[in-house]
Amino acid sequence: MYQLIYVSDKTHTFVPSDVDSILFSARKNNEKFGITGLLVELPEHFIQIIEGEKEKVEHVFQLIAKDERHENLRVLLAMKTLSREMAAWAMGFSEKLSESQLRDALHILNSFSKKQNFSDIHGKSIKLLLKSLSPE
Repeated sequence: MYQLIYVSDKTHTFVPSDVDSILFSARKNNEKFGITGLLVELPEHFIQIIEGEKEKVEHVFQLIAKDERHENLRVLLAMKTLSREMAAWAMGFSEKLSESQLRDALHILNSFSKKQNFSDIHGKSIKLLLKSLSPE
């Protein structure tokens, strides 16, 4: 199993209705490639964790990178794992979180999303936060 966590900046052309299209495509592709994960929408950024077989995760990440609704993709963490940690979600989305979960997570994630470079501890910290949001 392989996990990849990235942050990206929304482009100036992004509109709120784009989220539905992003989720539709993500869930379709993720089901096709056996990918699970979570997408968190921030006011100016996205943070996403995707997991599955390494080659398929990397393929899906390349598809994500081509999406013109966001730019400046930065990988926070890419690593092998023993098992799936986001198995409950073909692609979970931040609107499904409780208000307190989302408020706390957004506070932390917003500070990370502005960074251009990440240390190993940054990536692992974000992974723990995202994992804590999973309903499992």
